[in-house]
Amino acid sequence: MNADNENKAFLEKLEQIVRRKRKVLILTHDNPDPDALASAFALKYLLHAKWKVGSLIAFGGIIGRAENATMARLLKIETKNAGEINIRDFSVVALVDTQPGTGNNALPRSIDPEIVIDHHVPIYSRTLKAPFHDIRTDYGSTSSILTEYLKDAGLHHIDRKVATALLYGIKSDTRDLGRETTPQDMAAYLYLYPQVLFKILSRIEHPKVSRCYFKTFELTINRAVIDKEVVISDLGSIRKPDSLAEMADFLVRLEGVKWSLCLGEFRGSIYFSFRTTKRQGYAGFIARKMVQGLGSGGGHNMTAGGKVDLDPKDEGSYKTKADMLVSRFLKEIKRTDFKGEKL
Repeated sequence: MNADNENKAFLEKLEQIVRRKRKVLILTHDNPDPDALASAFALKYLLHAKWKVGSLIAFGGIIGRAENATMARLLKIETKNAGEINIRDFSVVALVDTQPGTGNNALPRSIDPEIVIDHHVPIYSRTLKAPFHDIRTDYGSTSSILTEYLKDAGLHHIDRKVATALLYGIKSDTRDLGRETTPQDMAAYLYLYPQVLFKILSRIEHPKVSRCYFKTFELTINRAVIDKEVVISDLGSIRKPDSLAEMADFLVRLEGVKWSLCLGEFRGSIYFSFRTTKRQGYAGFIARKMVQGLGSGGGHNMTAGGKVDLDPKDEGSYKTKADMLVSRFLKEIKRTDFKGEKL
C-alpha cells in the first residue's frame, strides 16, 4: 500500500471512531513543545473541517519557552490545563506526540485512549490496544504525520494558521531539517511552505524574552562541566522544564562535544534532556536505561529526555537521583572515566 492509500485508510478508521461524537479530548505530552502543539492544533482542525466534530486540546504542566507561548498566542491555539477538566466527560480521548504509559502526559492509568498518533520510541503495549494508533518512528516529527492526513483528507485549503504551526513543528523537532529528517518530513515541509504566514512565523521564532531567559543561560554555563566530548550541566531548581532541551541544544554546539546532558528540578521531579551529534546515538534507548526503575524516558537517535519523581520526605532525594541519572548516562555512552572540569 502506498503512502497516500495508507493515509486514506487511516482517515477512514479515524472517521469511524469520531463520527457523531460530541467532543474529542486531544492530549499532548506535559509541557508541550511546538511539534506537540502543532499536531494537536492540526488534529482539532481536521476533526472539525472534515467531520464537524468538536474537540478540546489539553496538557499537564505549562507552556514554558517564549517561542512556544508566542506560537500558541499568535496562532490562537486554544488550550486547557488538564487539571481544569474531567477527562471522563469526553467520549473519545486522543494522544498526540505521546503515548499511554510514557509517564509524560496527564492521561490517568485507568483510562485507555481511542486514538494515539506519535513518532517516538518505544511503542508501548497500551498504544497497540488503542482502536486507532499510528506510530511512525521513522518520521522526524508528529507534525509531518498530521500534514499528510490533511493533504490526503481532500481539504482544498488548509487554514494558514494551522499550516504555520505544522511547519514550525517540523522545523523545531528536526532542527531546521538538519536532525533526524526523513523524505516524508521534507515533503510535508514543502507542501506547507506556500501556505505559511511568514511574518507570524518570524515573530514566533524570534520572540521577546525575559531576564530569566538570560539567567538560565548564565546558570547553565556556570554549572557546566566538560571532559573531552561530553558536557553536563545540573541546573538545580528550574522555572521551566522545557528550558532543559534548549540548554542541551545550546551546549552540544561546543566545539568537540558529541554529548550534552542538562538536568534540573521542577515541582518535585527531576527532568533531564540530552543531545548527541551521533546520527546513530540511540538516545531514546539510553534515556530508557537511565530511568529504569526510577521514572519515564524516551526519544530518538539524537535527542531524548525523561522525568523522575523525587521523594518529598527525603531532603537528599534530588542529589541521590541526579547522581544516579548522570552515572547511568555516562555508563551508557561508555564514559565512566568522566572527570569534568568547569567549562
